[in-house]
Amino acid sequence: MLVRFVTLARDTDSGHTSGILVTAHRLRDEGDISVDEHAELRQMLAWFTEHLPIPKVLNNIEHRRAISWFKPTASQPIRKMWELKSVLEAHGHHVNVLQTRDPGVVVYEDDWQVVAKPRKGVSF
Repeated sequence: MLVRFVTLARDTDSGHTSGILVTAHRLRDEGDISVDEHAELRQMLAWFTEHLPIPKVLNNIEHRRAISWFKPTASQPIRKMWELKSVLEAHGHHVNVLQTRDPGVVVYEDDWQVVAKPRKGVSF
């Protein structure tokens, strides 16, 4: 089962719910948080920057509807996402954890993630 962590906000490119990394960056940059919370959030996001590749395929206008999912084997990043979920929820951001066996048409895949364009009529 593939896993995705999302907020209630809509992503303007994909039209689907926004992933929590976007919300976490916004909270870090614009949120009313303490110095300690800012440092914790900065450290959490740095981990993702260092360890999780940003697929170049996402820069292609043809794939703007594509969204990212974690594979079940991505235990370390998924564990980090649960930690990030807790931080966001402590600041009033609702986070849903979605699961699917069929993310749509896969346009990128690595050891931890797939990026796929959802099938028409499917909402995540």
